[in-house]
Amino acid sequence: MKTMKIILDTNELMAQAQFRTPILEELAGNELYILEGCVRELKGIANSKKKDAPAAAVALELLKKKDIKIIPDNGKVDDALVAQGKRGYAVATNDRELIKRLRSHDIKVLRLRQKRVVE
Repeated sequence: MKTMKIILDTNELMAQAQFRTPILEELAGNELYILEGCVRELKGIANSKKKDAPAAAVALELLKKKDIKIIPDNGKVDDALVAQGKRGYAVATNDRELIKRLRSHDIKVLRLRQKRVVE
């Protein structure tokens, strides 16, 4: 199978911890990226008192352990994800509104199904 360039959205990385889903294992062999804005979002959630704070902290640790490259961006994260998708990146997300937007531009979307499988 041909390797893909895949950008991970914040919620996709957090799902790894929230649902104990081996998302990164399933995507192994592909080039994985994350936007700087997603890293900022993860840091903000990890440093908050929100119930998702532990999952965000785990996601930040995964970024350090795995070979996930950070892409600089400016502005809104969703806009940057669409822009990168137009450059040929697939986008891994579970955000319904973002998925609709990506598909309207014929951008390949990878999403978690039944909290287990990335398709």
